[in-house]
Amino acid sequence: MRYDADIIVVGAGLAGACAAFTLSRNHEVHVLEADAPASGASGAAAGLVNPFMGRRARPIWRLREALDAVPTLLEAAGAPTLFPDTGVLRPAVEPDQVEPFQEAAETHPDLATWLSPATVRDRHPAVQPDHGALFVPQGGAVNVGAMVRELLDGATTRGATVETQAPVLYWRETPGAAVVEVDRGTDTEDLRADRVVLALGQGYPPFPELRRLGLGGVKGQTVRIRRPEAPSGSLPPMSGRGYIVPEGDTFVLGSNYENNFEDLTPTPDATEYIQGKTSDMIPGVQHAEVLDEVAGVRVKHSETNLPLLGPLPRRDRLWTFTALGSKGLLTAPLLALDLPTYLNAPGKIPDPVSTLKG
Repeated sequence: MRYDADIIVVGAGLAGACAAFTLSRNHEVHVLEADAPASGASGAAAGLVNPFMGRRARPIWRLREALDAVPTLLEAAGAPTLFPDTGVLRPAVEPDQVEPFQEAAETHPDLATWLSPATVRDRHPAVQPDHGALFVPQGGAVNVGAMVRELLDGATTRGATVETQAPVLYWRETPGAAVVEVDRGTDTEDLRADRVVLALGQGYPPFPELRRLGLGGVKGQTVRIRRPEAPSGSLPPMSGRGYIVPEGDTFVLGSNYENNFEDLTPTPDATEYIQGKTSDMIPGVQHAEVLDEVAGVRVKHSETNLPLLGPLPRRDRLWTFTALGSKGLLTAPLLALDLPTYLNAPGKIPDPVSTLKG
């Protein structure tokens, strides 16, 4: 059987780029993207590497390995500076957050430190909350769009082909190949590979096989503002009520969670909401000049809130890598680093994220 590539990766968002990079080391890889790289949720996210989730600072799945995976993958791609060594500050915006934040620091002393209110004021005078904060030295922020581009460039250097404006209409599996049908404008073309990895992200709804996996989409918006004048002092990325990521003379603010939406147009109401809640961390944010607004869809599994990786039901050659949710910046590199192994031994995919579970 003649293959057009060993592996075809459909989608050039974060999951697709991570997969393409790690697989291209030992395989001929062909990436197909319907639009441009990082054009979906990957382009809307501010890229916060925060391993303690929500108001109660719950640790993410495989916490330590996920934190290590981000710099490991960027180092391999020759782009370590995309993840600066700043840490993440989690101000306790509400008094009831103090106890779980302190507990997180006690449970994971190598990964998090509790800072008293006086210490927060001394280090970061611009930060508003007076209840203290959880500091995560290994956290930080990554420009996700830049990361996607670096990973795809790295894959290309290894010999991969990256095609944009190449929407996949559907796929099928034969005894000897996985086949994708690509829209070529006036015609279609079938491309064959030993495996196909479907990393479509928010592009999943038109495809019944993906819808049946229990996926759902949540619209989220980020807002770039001009940095308000504030007391001097360094500011790391922050996650309290929403998040604030400093980038030069701007802040990227996020995010909201919209379950019922008709399109991906950013809305003034969402911008007002995001500016309002993040002003609980830094006063003046709610009145700052808005420079840009971007929206995307976080795809997640309706039951587990964990990624999905593995062959589609009753398939061998057609795989999916999806449902990254809001913590994909940590879990995508983690799973991608072992993806070459998983392709040869699907039973080694961890049960919580495997399409084979149950």
